Amino acid sequence: MDKLKLKGKIIICTILLIINMIPLSAQKTGIKTNVLYLATTTLNTGLDFKFSEHWSGSIMAGYNPWLFSGGNTKLSTGEVTSANRKALHILVMPEVRWWPHKTFKRHSFGLHTIYSTYNISGLPYPKALQNSRYRGNLYGLGISWGYQWSIGKRWGIECAIGAGYLWTCYNKYEAGACGEPQGKGHHGFIAPTKLALNIVYYLN
Repeated sequence: MDKLKLKGKIIICTILLIINMIPLSAQKTGIKTNVLYLATTTLNTGLDFKFSEHWSGSIMAGYNPWLFSGGNTKLSTGEVTSANRKALHILVMPEVRWWPHKTFKRHSFGLHTIYSTYNISGLPYPKALQNSRYRGNLYGLGISWGYQWSIGKRWGIECAIGAGYLWTCYNKYEAGACGEPQGKGHHGFIAPTKLALNIVYYLN
């Protein structure tokens, strides 16, 4: 948990540095949140910024610090203990997008990268998480399509989907608190990388 918090602080400081380097007063800039991501109990926010009439950039960050109650698991010793349910993670997704009509209007096509550090266990699904805890890092590259509607001068709603290639390396433990190590692994796979219903507020 301490290492996750340290990584979180480093990532947040890096994001703030990037935001500070963007000339917000000179470009149209929006702050957004993904309500679908919020529904998973993950705090998230993003920044959109205009490069030109057809190009924009964005950076999205999510943070889930919660421990969930309920559920038990059986350790290899035979002891029954709390399932240690949690979906602790930090996620960062930078993206570049092209808008055929006009920036922040109608359709967009994007290319994004993903970095996440996670500590997840005791969840009812997928099945692999029911009796094991996984702690590691996730990397990804994907493409996306989105559509944005303007609501007045300052507000917008955007839906977006994406898919790409993900690669993760992890340590595996028993799901209970202080569970015994069960080995290490890595895995690469093609999967959805983005599902968003964003509410956007434009600063200028």
